[in-house]
Amino acid sequence: MTNSTGFWVGMSAGLMAGAAVGLMMPHSSDSMKTQVGKGIHKMGVAVDHAVDNIVSEMR
Repeated sequence: MTNSTGFWVGMSAGLMAGAAVGLMMPHSSDSMKTQVGKGIHKMGVAVDHAVDNIVSEMR
């Protein structure tokens, strides 16, 4: 349980830092939507890989 707690704390900190940087950067609305979509996709892929690794370590 300790390893997954650290993982979630790290993920939360990374999301907060990314959101703060994203809010500070000026972009047009179309460009921002595209970048947000790409960011969400990359985050989803990263979370899938991380969860797969955690599950495989628990076995």
